Amino acid sequence: MPTPQDSTLPGPPALHEVCRVFGANPADARLLHHRSNAVYLLPHDQLVVRLAPDTPLRRRRAQTCVQVTRWLATQPGPIALPPVPGHQPVIAADAVATFWPHQPTTTAPSPSDVAVLLRRLHALPTPPFPVPPYQPLQRLAEALTVDQQRLHPALAQDDHRWIRHRARTVADTFAKTSFPLGQGLIHADAHRGNLIRDAGHGHWLLIDWDGTCLAPRELDLLFGLPDHFHEPEADRRLFLGAYGYDSLDWPEWPLL
Repeated sequence: MPTPQDSTLPGPPALHEVCRVFGANPADARLLHHRSNAVYLLPHDQLVVRLAPDTPLRRRRAQTCVQVTRWLATQPGPIALPPVPGHQPVIAADAVATFWPHQPTTTAPSPSDVAVLLRRLHALPTPPFPVPPYQPLQRLAEALTVDQQRLHPALAQDDHRWIRHRARTVADTFAKTSFPLGQGLIHADAHRGNLIRDAGHGHWLLIDWDGTCLAPRELDLLFGLPDHFHEPEADRRLFLGAYGYDSLDWPEWPLL
């Protein structure tokens, strides 16, 4: 499988090809987000499709995301929005794609809504299938590899070496650290922007499970850290109170 020589996200040609493979209608598609994924709304099917470059990491993440969210849909208490039925992820046109039901949300969730879902998630047993362990800074490693394969890298070699050395130091510290909440299934990107309301039942659900893995549960509580999401102190306290644990009581919290 070729590794993309640039970090550019898949565009409309890839969108049309993955839709052809999956059997979705890309007509009048509208770009919703263009960050770590290219996210499009397919208005005729009321689907959302998420596209990432076809790299080994993105394939693993998409496969795990689909499997975990389908499993969560079988567990008591709503937590995650599952993908639509069908073979997923779709690999085509140098893109990795997943398809999800469109759930428009008009009201904003509260910090407590995020915390309640995380508390419910962290109480679940380990899934009965392999879930990858958390690998600190793996997205950074992927980005550095892609940059080094460019004809004209964005970073000088000295910068590459410095960043990789610093990343190894942080990863080594992480591996030697004991976490009070233990290991389990985590979402890995939990914040208010990743909640939608289920139109059928009115429940809040977590979306964007690309980073889900087995990891210290503290990694899901970044919402409650000072300045991480630039949340007001009152919102942070509301979140921490609803979850029932304050990471700032743990001296090693800056590692998070």
